[in-house]
Amino acid sequence: MPVRILSRSDVEKSIDMKGAIEAMRSAFAQVSNHDAELPPRVGVETPLGVTLSMPGFLPAEEALAIKVVSVFEGNRAQGISAINALVLVLDAQTGMPRAIMDGTYLTALRTGAASGLATDLLSLPTADVATIFGAGVQARTQLQAVRAVRDIREVRIVARTSESAEAFAAELEGVQVQVYSDARLALSGAHIVCSATTSRVPVFPGDAVEPGAHVNGAGSFTPEMIEFDAGFIQRAKVIVDERTAAMAEAGELIAAARAGLFDPSVDIHAELGEVVLRLREGRTSPHEITFFKSVGNAAQDVAVAHRVLEHAESHDGGTLVEI
Repeated sequence: MPVRILSRSDVEKSIDMKGAIEAMRSAFAQVSNHDAELPPRVGVETPLGVTLSMPGFLPAEEALAIKVVSVFEGNRAQGISAINALVLVLDAQTGMPRAIMDGTYLTALRTGAASGLATDLLSLPTADVATIFGAGVQARTQLQAVRAVRDIREVRIVARTSESAEAFAAELEGVQVQVYSDARLALSGAHIVCSATTSRVPVFPGDAVEPGAHVNGAGSFTPEMIEFDAGFIQRAKVIVDERTAAMAEAGELIAAARAGLFDPSVDIHAELGEVVLRLREGRTSPHEITFFKSVGNAAQDVAVAHRVLEHAESHDGGTLVEI
């Protein structure tokens, strides 16, 4: 059987950020409309990391795929990526494999695109100052997505090391860029805030976020990871990618709930897909703080992989291999 092999370069050529954001619009709508088939992801723990299997089916596109992603933090010391992934795309009519593609860049792209969609739906239309916490691949796609939906004039970067922050800043063109070591100063006057770290403690004081700001939380995806303090969560209108997954995996929401400071049945305002479908309102005031908390789901991977493969097949991208 012929299977198309798509490298990272092939994936990058097959979809841009705006296309990925539109894929997220469809994916999240199907999640909140309960159309998507998304079995719980299965994790295999080893002493050094975890490997996750994430299958999904989106009926609107007849898109069927499985992502296998590994997170091994110790890789960084060896100079290799801590997150590595592959996506297997299957024919929804026959179950036959159609493609295997790089999932590492795809994961960063779809995570950024989800925040881009949330920013488009929830941030002030005039927002033009963005503060980014983190300086890795995820932080870069977060900013790329924000710039795809808002005309950003100023970017502030806060990272664990000044070297990584300066390297990130040096890549940016067409905007004013400044590296900050003080999180509170970096948040002063910021309209959009993105956090894409693996921190286990809050990365900024929650009272420093100014009224009217929109915040994307894309880094934490386990109960042990916490990027935001409970005070911030209490101040914000909370929108999640999917309620059940958020309360199983979003460390900051879990911690706030355990402390009696957050009631998910009341304090989760909406899923992002409900805002897309206009089942729930998004921002209703120029002064409120909106917070999109994402832990990621297979619908995002399936939606982007489907678009990538459609483009690759129509442009003869990648390499066909007989298996």
